[in-house]
Amino acid sequence: RADTPFRIYALYSKALPLDVACRVWDVYFRDGDSFLFRTALGILNMYQSNMLEMEFIDLGQFFTRLPDSMSADELFESISKIGITVKRYTQVLTHQLSLAEK
Repeated sequence: RADTPFRIYALYSKALPLDVACRVWDVYFRDGDSFLFRTALGILNMYQSNMLEMEFIDLGQFFTRLPDSMSADELFESISKIGITVKRYTQVLTHQLSLAEK
């Protein structure tokens, strides 16, 4: 998957608890890149209220290693609430890549 930045791969393998990361990767291999995007949005959705109370430096530390108490079931429930289709993901990605080239 040459179009997905390497840092996204590293983010999930290092930041998520191992059991959660394994489930994310299983679904990624089935569903593709758009699932990684939905996973990011699912994580943001799960921890939105906590993040709104954090200082910037604390956010960086938080995303470096997400809570070990993160439940795979809760994450996947949060991901399921993200209503973005593969078509819309492709549109957003294409638009952002075109902006980056300017």
